[in-house]
Amino acid sequence: MNPPSLLGQSTWHTALLLVAAHLCLALAYSVWNPIAEAPDEADHWALVVYLAQEQQLPTGPWMTQGKHPPLAHIGAALLALLAEPGNDFLHPNPQVQLQPTADGWSPNFFLHTDQENWPWQGAVLSFHLARLWSVLTSTATVAAAYGLARTVWPERPGRVLAATGLVALLPEFVFIGSAINNDSTAALFGTLALWGALAIYRANGDWRAGWWTPLALGAGLLTKVSTAALWPAVGLALLAGSLHNAPLPAAQHGGTACSTAWRARWLSSSLAVFLPALLLASPWLLRNWQLYGDPLGLELVRQTVDQRLTPWGWADTRWLLSGWFVSFWGKFGGAGHLPMANWVYWLLAGLTAASTAGWVRSGWRQPRAQQEVLALLGLAFLSTAASIWNYSLLALGTDQGRLLFPALAAAAVLWIEGLANLLPASWRRPAGALLLALLAALSLYALVGVIRPALL
Repeated sequence: MNPPSLLGQSTWHTALLLVAAHLCLALAYSVWNPIAEAPDEADHWALVVYLAQEQQLPTGPWMTQGKHPPLAHIGAALLALLAEPGNDFLHPNPQVQLQPTADGWSPNFFLHTDQENWPWQGAVLSFHLARLWSVLTSTATVAAAYGLARTVWPERPGRVLAATGLVALLPEFVFIGSAINNDSTAALFGTLALWGALAIYRANGDWRAGWWTPLALGAGLLTKVSTAALWPAVGLALLAGSLHNAPLPAAQHGGTACSTAWRARWLSSSLAVFLPALLLASPWLLRNWQLYGDPLGLELVRQTVDQRLTPWGWADTRWLLSGWFVSFWGKFGGAGHLPMANWVYWLLAGLTAASTAGWVRSGWRQPRAQQEVLALLGLAFLSTAASIWNYSLLALGTDQGRLLFPALAAAAVLWIEGLANLLPASWRRPAGALLLALLAALSLYALVGVIRPALL
């Protein structure tokens, strides 16, 4: 992240503070959220242990998270190997009860003993080291979100910091960024890919401006298949960038020469971006083809998920959208069964409605290039949502906002853009500071007021 002159040193320093704030919060969550009390964390840990001990990929449905590409789990396994990875400390809670009743409540999925106390040793230490992978990748995501935001708004430092802060201090992202999973790594590579695509667009289709894009796309596909939903937005960015400011056909050259020029740039950029990305992901794709008959291993996925057995209806749509909204902001525990207070979600719903109103009011009263940038981010978010919606036709339990995190930075930029469009210019700076203070307070409240009291 090189500090851009248009944004200034103070903006750069504030961005560093936001990155540091997320790092501190994620570390606090990773230490104080009891072991394996995050979505599918025990299953992800089982894959990490297998990779660390066997140093090979599992085959078949017996390892439920083995359906995923392995990059995030390999990273966690490398850190886990600094201690002694194992599962002997995990003791399922036979009395688990996700909803409070008159007879009591036992919301933790596992029993937690003194073995988990500081100083950590053996497998417990290894588990916390594996969590550190998510802490590092989620923190890197915040830095990448800053890069993306400043590419969107090179002359609007307030919006850049607000969008960066939204990613850094979002309670759910702090929570997910402190647990063993592949979501924070997918968020990192998704954010890097979109940042690179917009950099290429701003450079009129020159792939060198976003040279890291193929690495991000390939690594994303090696982390989570849902990152493939970002590829259409990246491809359209390359096309629009090549067309952007294309020279008008001069009399001496004619329209054919002009057309050939932009087509050549688009073709060269597309090959430079997508071919290396596919080559990077090809070992995983070919392995799936050999073992399961298709490059994404969909048959294996069907064997490892709770499949939907009834037709999709309006009730399912409401369930999915409401689940996405609530858990995008923050809903905790192993099954997402620990919500914040209701007034928090009503407040966030009000701010989301205000952002939508800002888009309706003046979202498209901007230069064409800026409209296209925001439209590309909108496509990235909608295509990600559509891919999870399509997956929901097969699998249950998809009403989790973390599944949208490959497009988290895109959502943050669009949300901040709407709010900024609604507010008078003189209100934007204090409103941005207030928003970041609110999000920081919510992240602290979620840990000390929601997670710790329930799961101690």
